[in-house]
Amino acid sequence: MIISSGTTEIRQTEVEKSASWRLQGIMSSRMATRCGLALLTSALLSGSLPPLDWGWLAWVALAPLLLACHGVTPIQAAAIGVLSGLAAAYGTMYWIFEIPAFAIYHSILLAGYLALYPALWCLGIALLSPTKIGMTFVAPALWVLLDYVRAHAGFVAFPWGTLAQTQHQNLAVLQLGSVAGEYGVTFVVALGSAALSGAVLQQAWRPAAFAALIIGAVHIGGVVTLHLEDSGGGIRLAAVQPSIPVGSLRTAKGRQTSFARLVNLTESTAALRPALIAWPETSIAGNVQTNPLLAADLQSLVEEMGTPLVLGVSEVEKFVSAVGGGENRPRAYNSAYFLSPGAPPSRPYHKRVLLPFGEYVPLEGFVTWPAWIGGRGYDRASGDDPQLFTLPDGTLLATLICWESLFSDLSREAVVSGARLLVQLNNPAWFGHTAAGAQQNLSSVLRAVENRTPILLASNTGPSQIIDAYGRVVAGTRHLFTPDVVVGDVVPSRHRSFYTLAGDWFVYVVFSVTILAGLHPYLARSMMRVRSMRRVWFAGRRPA
Repeated sequence: MIISSGTTEIRQTEVEKSASWRLQGIMSSRMATRCGLALLTSALLSGSLPPLDWGWLAWVALAPLLLACHGVTPIQAAAIGVLSGLAAAYGTMYWIFEIPAFAIYHSILLAGYLALYPALWCLGIALLSPTKIGMTFVAPALWVLLDYVRAHAGFVAFPWGTLAQTQHQNLAVLQLGSVAGEYGVTFVVALGSAALSGAVLQQAWRPAAFAALIIGAVHIGGVVTLHLEDSGGGIRLAAVQPSIPVGSLRTAKGRQTSFARLVNLTESTAALRPALIAWPETSIAGNVQTNPLLAADLQSLVEEMGTPLVLGVSEVEKFVSAVGGGENRPRAYNSAYFLSPGAPPSRPYHKRVLLPFGEYVPLEGFVTWPAWIGGRGYDRASGDDPQLFTLPDGTLLATLICWESLFSDLSREAVVSGARLLVQLNNPAWFGHTAAGAQQNLSSVLRAVENRTPILLASNTGPSQIIDAYGRVVAGTRHLFTPDVVVGDVVPSRHRSFYTLAGDWFVYVVFSVTILAGLHPYLARSMMRVRSMRRVWFAGRRPA
């Protein structure tokens, strides 16, 4: 009997271990599936942006991630979000490794930071435990809210590759930007994924149908807007794409060669009689205000053509600025100048949003950063306000330099100040023959639609583009790192859009939705307590 009892216990133990192993295997298999779904979202998001540029993928891109986060703990959901965010960062910004000084540990920091946002989104979805209608509408609202934070996060702000930017070819849905801005477009695109996942997980067919109705209405409204477009009275614009190699402006011979190329391309363009010609960011090096020879050469070119010119200048002041430890460094600006026939060079526009650790050191004087994070050659100074320039016909224009186009506040501020045309100056030469320049241009399409203001985009290595007030690329260069010019006609803005007047009002709406979703369980329990107390109170007052 003792032996039999011992044998039974051993068998029970073996059965329990076998069951435990099977359970662990099932759990591991399920987690592997969830990780695969998270990576599928990363692939869809990367594919919706250049170089593939399949924007339709964005409409379902978040659905796999929502499926992956269903039924897991908040910590597990956050981990799944980190995995998806890391893969999406590397898949989208593979071009970052073209920069020689950018090491693998830099990419880990950047990708890790960007992965925090999908991690927070997944964490929020798990904590909110949304109902059927909540899954469909709270998930997009939370995504938009985090996008807004990512665009306003101080020196780590980086609103690159948003869902709205993937729709740069979908002109119909893009028109929502003139009312609700980039965040409104992002919400509608995220709504597609949320409706799909809600229908699969919760059979939320009514919310899905309502979401489809909203998406359809946005498209129809966009088509009607494009059909009712008020055209006529346009002006001709031109952008020069010189393809100046990196580092060529550091030598006198390189500066001469680059300037000669700019002049040749500009003179060939002047024959088409544009109202304005633009040179890209840092197309010349020197101080236009203090270098009379450079100013004379530029003014002579403008007078000969009879055409105004906007040009990007990398300029260094003669004085030096002292920094910690007694070190002295030249103080530089990334600037834009406007030259017009019969007038002296304008007061420059200085780039307002500088590149952290590339053009300046954030929190200098408060934080001592490790040397391996990155250095800088010049102590770049930033500008404070938009600088308006005036064409001979009275049209006001403002300039944006490099990734300033990513931040909608800057473009809106310029248009509110009176600009009817925006000039974007880029220099993506550092990123080689990759999709970095094309990805950067996507934000300019959103800025044009938001403010109903056309954009002249001059890029050093391409693509250079001319974008009308409805987001259409009316002209553009076809090849990267090829000297070229682009010429096209657009209509300057005639009135301010609702977005220009109201700003990011839509973000406040989605913020309210997210707060209500978070408070919903507590409000529901409070209402149940109130109803219970009322029943008890009325029951006590009934006559015996």
